[in-house]
Amino acid sequence: MEQWRTVEELVEARERFGATIAGWRAPVAHGVALIPSGAQPAAEHFAHVNTQDHQLPAVVAATVLGYRSGTRTIEFDRHALETIIDKLTPAEACPIPHPNLWTWRDRYLPSLSDDPDARLVYVFVGDLDDPVAGPEDAAFREALGSR
Repeated sequence: MEQWRTVEELVEARERFGATIAGWRAPVAHGVALIPSGAQPAAEHFAHVNTQDHQLPAVVAATVLGYRSGTRTIEFDRHALETIIDKLTPAEACPIPHPNLWTWRDRYLPSLSDDPDARLVYVFVGDLDDPVAGPEDAAFREALGSR
């Protein structure tokens, strides 16, 4: 299994994934919400929000979810989350924190087992001046603002 042991290897992986996406532009902010069944999107559904930090999870997710650029919300399923986690797991070989991977694998997957009708929504914000792309984006920006 491939492993990225250094920050330089993480950067190389990020660039390699980005090169596979036509028109790729890294978002200025991104995050995944796990919205319990029957709930409306809220800031607390985003366990981790990112700005220019942690771009590797964004580009790995983009390869699975079809994101290229701009501001979008993308609802996805457990299978897609598992695929993203599998593609991102080599990053754990680098001894730095991996909050997105850990949250998605160690918190979201068990929560989906307990609440299989919960919704997963990835929010990508291309520019903070972009119009809000729906209630999930509004909740994300609230979480980002309180960061």
